[in-house]
Amino acid sequence: MAALLDKDPEQGRALADSLDPRPVSFTDPSEFLAHEGLDIVVECASQVVVRELGVAILNSGRSLLLMSSGALLDQELFDALKAASVQFGGQIIVPSGAVGGIDALRAVQADLESVTIVSTKRPEALRGAPGFAEYEDREIVEPVTLFEGSAADAVKLFPANVNVAATVSLAGIGPHRTIVRVVADPAAPGNVHDIRATGGFGEFRFRLVNRPHPKNPRTSHLAVLAAIESLRALVNPGLRVGT
Repeated sequence: MAALLDKDPEQGRALADSLDPRPVSFTDPSEFLAHEGLDIVVECASQVVVRELGVAILNSGRSLLLMSSGALLDQELFDALKAASVQFGGQIIVPSGAVGGIDALRAVQADLESVTIVSTKRPEALRGAPGFAEYEDREIVEPVTLFEGSAADAVKLFPANVNVAATVSLAGIGPHRTIVRVVADPAAPGNVHDIRATGGFGEFRFRLVNRPHPKNPRTSHLAVLAAIESLRALVNPGLRVGT
């Protein structure tokens, strides 16, 4: 890592000090993007940061790896990011995140008829989300369906929780046709995602039971590992299976 950007200087310095070799820590985006040696910028903050800095990053000629894939369901932002990518040659990279089967969805995209994803999490992992507001001060003792609708609407109500829905929709039939159900369950064994796809190719289903990341219960440990694997694929030559 050559450099990192964090609006909180103390938090940025603490992270930089934990890494070897130590990267340069910035709080100013302009100074960060002026730093030499940056080829890829990894966003691991929020959809807001993608909106604020995504185009500027791509305009600088760097590639952008997005953890907050839900930001791409904003059509205006998506178009601006894509135009900057084409004009200045950087890639927009979306890791598979907390789900699997993205390669299969891409392969059958033209034949897809329906895609549904049910995301089940413990209540504490959903706190702070707009879609969880009415339950913030209530005890949930059994599974409660908080939302059912399109992926486009789901990422607005649960911006830090259902980036998986955005990634699945981008690989498949789009955010308006991908159906999402968000469930709060105090007995959930982890962050659980059940995905079903049907079409002219047949049908497939897969289920992931992910452990929450130890430092951020809103996301899965797998999402972090998927981002690392995406970076590994970009920098390491050799055989790649399923990509």
